[in-house]
Amino acid sequence: MIRLYISGATPRSTRAVEALKALAEELGESCEVEIIDVYQQAARARQDNVLVTPTLIERSRGAVRRLVGDLSDSRRLRAALGLAKV
Repeated sequence: MIRLYISGATPRSTRAVEALKALAEELGESCEVEIIDVYQQAARARQDNVLVTPTLIERSRGAVRRLVGDLSDSRRLRAALGLAKV
């Protein structure tokens, strides 16, 4: 499960959503993505200790990976998610 926390429809949020959707399409069905707008779901952001947006959180096998800020660099995004370049 990958969660992306955004702040409304700001340009940074829009770029983050586009970058994550492109990666999810590339990975296929093996990637489940949840997009959470902190303006609409502030309690969820507090639960995950999200203070800055965009923030990407990926949990697998007990490990938590976070990436904060610009997600447009696909190499950085892949590294944060522990994915090798295909």
